[in-house]
Amino acid sequence: MKQKIGAIVAGFILQMAGLFLIHSVWLKQEYTAPGSLWRSQQDAIARTWAMLLAVLIYVVGAVWIYSLTVKSASWVGQGIRFGILLAMVTVVYGSLSGWVILPLGHMLVVKWIIGEGLLSAVFGLLIAAICRPNPASA
Repeated sequence: MKQKIGAIVAGFILQMAGLFLIHSVWLKQEYTAPGSLWRSQQDAIARTWAMLLAVLIYVVGAVWIYSLTVKSASWVGQGIRFGILLAMVTVVYGSLSGWVILPLGHMLVVKWIIGEGLLSAVFGLLIAAICRPNPASA
């Protein structure tokens, strides 16, 4: 249980830091172009609680799923595979769906997939590193 809680806390911090770097630093200029598409900064800040809740639910779900599937094989390989699968079912799906629904430029979507895909791989590694099976209990 300690491993799962540790993975949730570390994963939440990693996700928040990674999403900040991707969306508020790297892609900041791209978001100013289609300005009428996005909420005002004031409206977005007022809804920060929803983003924090969404990230928390995502992290808890990812740690839970990983803990159900972990094997006593190489944690590095498992973590990378898990991160790639997370990216496929969340990042790629969400980004391409957003591109279909919203008037977004394709390069913004490609950058979302690259940035958040890499974040997913690092996140998978983090979960795998923390949730490694204890050799004594195996």
